[in-house]
Amino acid sequence: MAAYDLDEMVDLLALNRPLHGPAGRGMTGKVATLPLREAVAVVVEEWADDKFRQLSAVIVRPSGPAIRGFEEIRDLYAKAEAAPAS
Repeated sequence: MAAYDLDEMVDLLALNRPLHGPAGRGMTGKVATLPLREAVAVVVEEWADDKFRQLSAVIVRPSGPAIRGFEEIRDLYAKAEAAPAS
């Protein structure tokens, strides 16, 4: 896995639910701009009861490709929990 700066400011996006109609399908909505450490915590902790939202989370980072997979987000969350906050 690539090295990530857990304090890098990123945009947290979520795909709209399919039931929002044909115009909303595949559209993403910006949820917040946060440090990467906090963005992965939001997806794993705060969205825990909403599996669709967890699976549709996208983290856009200026330093590299977007993080689109929940497995990668969970792995980053584990690293963030183990690493001291700076």
